[in-house]
Amino acid sequence: MAICKLFIRILKIHNAIPARSMCGYLQVEPGESEICSISYEKPTNVLQRTHKDLSDVTPFLSNTFNLAAYVNHSKTLQNLIDLNVNISKFEKKPYIIEKLLKLDFEKNMKSHIVFLSDYVNMEQMGEFFTKNPMIFCEHLEDLKTRVNYLESKRFSDSEIKRIISKNPYWLNFSTIRIDRRFGFYQQYFDLSGKNVRCLATTQPKLITYNLHHVKCNTFAIKEEMGFKDEEIKLLLLNKPKLWMINQRMLIERFNYIHNIMKIPHTTILENAGVLLSRVFRIKQRHLFLQSLGRAQYDPKKVNYVPIKALVEKSDVEFCNNFAKCDIDDFNMFLKTL
Repeated sequence: MAICKLFIRILKIHNAIPARSMCGYLQVEPGESEICSISYEKPTNVLQRTHKDLSDVTPFLSNTFNLAAYVNHSKTLQNLIDLNVNISKFEKKPYIIEKLLKLDFEKNMKSHIVFLSDYVNMEQMGEFFTKNPMIFCEHLEDLKTRVNYLESKRFSDSEIKRIISKNPYWLNFSTIRIDRRFGFYQQYFDLSGKNVRCLATTQPKLITYNLHHVKCNTFAIKEEMGFKDEEIKLLLLNKPKLWMINQRMLIERFNYIHNIMKIPHTTILENAGVLLSRVFRIKQRHLFLQSLGRAQYDPKKVNYVPIKALVEKSDVEFCNNFAKCDIDDFNMFLKTL
């Protein structure tokens, strides 16, 4: 068993570890038999009394229903809270929590925050990361490339800031995907490059929105509501949010305004914001004006009431300026509906 002695000598030379300090797994004493003896340490009693400070010993944090159990042990989560990030929003998305807890704030997150501070106001930073915490999983160089792409498309600095701050998910899209989205809107609606920049700046969320939903709303506006291609383009540039609302609700609002109130397409086109208001609000004010004999929306006739009066301003202003009555009369009427 000369091999055992040779092994011990090698360890002594390279690690300067005495033969008796090997935790009892391999012990060979000088003058003893050359047979290698293996011994095991006696296990300690886990219930044995001790005078050591064990206050820092905590159990492993298993799966939990909220992040409260992790906050005191995660510097990353503590820093996010300091930025006014609402981490409770992540609790229904375990994959986000898993990724965030693996990130180091100094190495993986600090540089992202510094970069984004040029495009997002500090007051909005918490809301930005609450909506899109996965931005920390994107490579910083990719984020810079996506900003450079917008600059190459002749977006101004103020437009880029608006796009990024209004649509926190924009920078998660690669330049190839964004370029395809620009191409889709340009071809589908026959827009110029200036129109596309205007659309992206006015409603940045629409560019990254579900394209199937956009196509369905376009079909509804053209085929079911009867707007022409040029009118659709005007609607898109003036009220792009129409392409982001529920298709059934959009048609319901149009049917009430056009078929019941008898408002023509041209008037709706000039006051497209009425399609963004809920039907019950339009219906309440229209029926009240009708009961007073003031439901007159033709600008060429007496007692003209602009259609936007049905959705804008408070009820008090509506009564004073258009219904020409007291707010109590309007409230009493609403009880009859």
